[in-house]
Amino acid sequence: MVRASGKSSESSTDLDVVSSIQNVWDKSEDRLGLIGLSFAAIVALWASLNLITAIDKLPVVSSGFELVGILFSTWFTYRYLLFKPDREELSQIVKKSVADILGQ
Repeated sequence: MVRASGKSSESSTDLDVVSSIQNVWDKSEDRLGLIGLSFAAIVALWASLNLITAIDKLPVVSSGFELVGILFSTWFTYRYLLFKPDREELSQIVKKSVADILGQ
């Protein structure tokens, strides 16, 4: 039999995020700078969302972006996904990028 526990993976992830934020706050010597940086990040997020909304309302620009997306998706499928050697090349590129990011 399987019993359900009261804990979920989301709550543990939330606790990890909250504890890491608390650690940064406790270790910070320049709390005013940290508050300013947080405020700037919120303002930048708000401004970028408004910019995206404004661009989305322009009829020509949004159609152009859709066309560019369709063309790029078509090219990517033709270049990397249709044939087996190309899929292997893409796999090698992804593995190399992951290794570079993780520093391995």
